[in-house]
Amino acid sequence: MTTPYEAIGGEAGVRAVLTALYDRLFDDPIVGFLFEGKDRERIVGQQTAFTCAFLGGSERYTGKPLPEAHAALPLLPGHFDRRHWLLKQVLEERGVPEEAREAWLRVDEGLRGSVLGAGEGARERTRGQG
Repeated sequence: MTTPYEAIGGEAGVRAVLTALYDRLFDDPIVGFLFEGKDRERIVGQQTAFTCAFLGGSERYTGKPLPEAHAALPLLPGHFDRRHWLLKQVLEERGVPEEAREAWLRVDEGLRGSVLGAGEGARERTRGQG
């Protein structure tokens, strides 16, 4: 049985999807501000290891825990939704097989609580500055 990782083309395929995704995210009018001053290549590298691990690859993510990595960002559900929608778009455009695409999107959606919960303090700080 082929894993989603293998169906996508292994580490190179995952990296290609994530490179295209982060190119869009950095330039996106809705979420691009969240990436100002960030190192795109570092993010793609970290996301590649993280994503490969949950898609069935042997790579291991050694970065910060997900909540810690997002704690400083004032993320709202709409920001998460935008990233998820752009990921779906990139996966479709790159011809990722449907089963692998659905597996990736399912896991991505499953991260919603961790990502958004981590940003609660940042959202409160942002509201207090307004």
